[in-house]
Amino acid sequence: MTRLWSRLPVVVRAVVVGLLVNEVGQLGAVFILANLKLFPRIPWLLPATAAWIWLFWRYLSGAGWPQATSEARRRDLRAPSLPSGVWRWSLLAGGLGLVSVVGLGFLTPRLAEIPRDAFKPSLDFSTLPPWMVVSVLLAISVVAGVAEEAGFRGYMLSQIQRRHGWVVATAITGSMFFFSHYFSHAYATFAFLPFFLAVSALHAGLVYLTGSIRPSIVLHAAFDFAVIPVQYGLIGTVPVSSVLKTGVDSSFLAEVVLILVFGILAVPAFRKLAVVARQLPAASQEESASAAGR
Repeated sequence: MTRLWSRLPVVVRAVVVGLLVNEVGQLGAVFILANLKLFPRIPWLLPATAAWIWLFWRYLSGAGWPQATSEARRRDLRAPSLPSGVWRWSLLAGGLGLVSVVGLGFLTPRLAEIPRDAFKPSLDFSTLPPWMVVSVLLAISVVAGVAEEAGFRGYMLSQIQRRHGWVVATAITGSMFFFSHYFSHAYATFAFLPFFLAVSALHAGLVYLTGSIRPSIVLHAAFDFAVIPVQYGLIGTVPVSSVLKTGVDSSFLAEVVLILVFGILAVPAFRKLAVVARQLPAASQEESASAAGR
C-alpha cells in the first residue's frame, strides 16, 4: 500500500490528504449537534470544541504517532510563528482583501438565479437563546477556519506547490475548496466558483508572503463569524434577486463599490506586507523557504 501510494501523482495525494485533514477537523461540529440535543441552553460545546481543535492542531504540527511522519506533518501544515509586524500587516492586508472578496460573494446572487432558500441554515437558530446562537456561530467559525486552512492552504497547497509551483497549486486548491462546498452547501452553485477561487487566491497569497497559514486561520474564522449571520438572515436581509430581472439598484451599486474600494486599498497593504515579510529573521526565512520550495 505504501508503494502504491507513493506512485500516485503528487496532485492526487495532496488532494486526498488535504480533504481528509479538512474532514477530520470538521468533526468538531459533532459537539455542536450534541450540545443542541443535550442541555441545549448550556454552551458546553465551546470547551469541547476548543479541546478537539487543540488535539487536531497538535497532531498536524508533528506530535503523536507515528514519529516517522512528524517532520512531514509539521512541514506540510506550514504554520511557523510570526513576528508582530508581519501579523499586523497580514491581518490588515488580508482583512481589506477579504472585505472586497466578500463583496463579490454578496454580488454573485444578484447576477445569477439563486433562490433565497439556498441560504437557509441547517440549524433552526430561532429556537435558541442568544448566548447559544453566539456560541454555535463561534464554534462553526473556528472549526472552519482551522480545519479548512490546515487542509487546503496547509497540506494540499504545500504538496502541490513544491512539485508544480504556486500558480498551479493555487488554482487546484481553489477548485477543490469550491467543490468541497458545492457538495455540502445549497448556495454554492457554479456561479460562486469565482468567489471561492478569489478567497483561495487571497489566502494563498498570504501564505506565499508570510510562509504561514496562521493569519489566514484568524481571518477565515473572523470573517465567517461576521458573515454567516448575514448570510443566514440572522442579521438583516441581503438581496438575492437578480438584477437581470429587477434592474440595478442601490444595494447592487454598494456591493460594486465595496469590491472596488477595498480591493484597491488592499494593494498597498499587501505591498507593505511583502516588504515587512522580507525582513523576517534568518531562521524564519529558512523555514519558510524550505516549506515554500519554488
